[in-house]
Amino acid sequence: MGNLTLRERAMFALVALVGVAALVYIFGIRPLNNNYELMKQNLAELTAQKEYYDQLKLANAANQQAINELDTKITAYEKSFIADLKTENAIQYALSEFEKAGIPFLASYDSADMSTEPITLADGSVSADSLICKRITLKYSSTDGYEVTQYNQTHNPIMGQTKSEVEKHIKNTGKLQEEGAYGYDEFLKGLDAIAKKNPDCVKLANIKVEGDKGYFTLTVAIDFYGANLTTRVSTDTNKDAYATWGGDTNVDTKGGFIGMPYIVKNENSKWNGVMIDTGRVSGFLDRPFASYLSNAQFTKLVNEQGLKKIVGAKAVTTETTETEPAA
Repeated sequence: MGNLTLRERAMFALVALVGVAALVYIFGIRPLNNNYELMKQNLAELTAQKEYYDQLKLANAANQQAINELDTKITAYEKSFIADLKTENAIQYALSEFEKAGIPFLASYDSADMSTEPITLADGSVSADSLICKRITLKYSSTDGYEVTQYNQTHNPIMGQTKSEVEKHIKNTGKLQEEGAYGYDEFLKGLDAIAKKNPDCVKLANIKVEGDKGYFTLTVAIDFYGANLTTRVSTDTNKDAYATWGGDTNVDTKGGFIGMPYIVKNENSKWNGVMIDTGRVSGFLDRPFASYLSNAQFTKLVNEQGLKKIVGAKAVTTETTETEPAA
């Protein structure tokens, strides 16, 4: 190279520079350009993908809001029906409302399942869900203001008192005691309490008041609406009065008895030693369990000797006002 002229050396340097530049372009700049274009393409794709996900996120938020609103509506609709409706609890609830209103004189009650239409879906099929309606009919009595009231051991001035106190109360019979004439207003108060408690699922179906015997007979039919739901969204928390027993659970049943025997023989009972009203067993009665001759003989003995002697000399009849068996 020492023999090369200056011009040749310059040409050689120029070729070398061109070669280096070519190598730089081939191995440096061109790959970078390719990567840049690829990155621009990736950026465009990612930007489009982000926009899609943003739109999807907004749509999901709108869908979730719609679902929440729908759940709220479903919950409100479900709570317009009693989740776990039990007849005995519905009756006990109604009785307690009237007792709290001041009218305890229940004459009779009845319950019936009301027929409801099946639920038809949009496709024409019948839904597995169903509507329940139980009608509780209660009949109450007002007082007349002239007689001593008695209902079980509540609102009862007779049970558990001495003979003189009982006689004092009985002597008031036939004397007008205006404070002792009540029932109609209390009945309306009880109806109002029931009507306002849960108007969506408890409705007063029929009310009747009659008063042709010196007192009122007060009758109401109450419809309790429940539902059998296969997939329930809400949890029912405000219908315990109809699904959970709310009455007395600490009841001593040792002294109870069914019907009225000739004489009560149960030391745990407050009626121990009390005899049935002899007027109910006097004369020849049909006794399917006894032979004809035995029945005739028993009837003869009752007529001749009296039931008291047959069942026990210490018996006290229900016709007396003594609270302890006579000696």
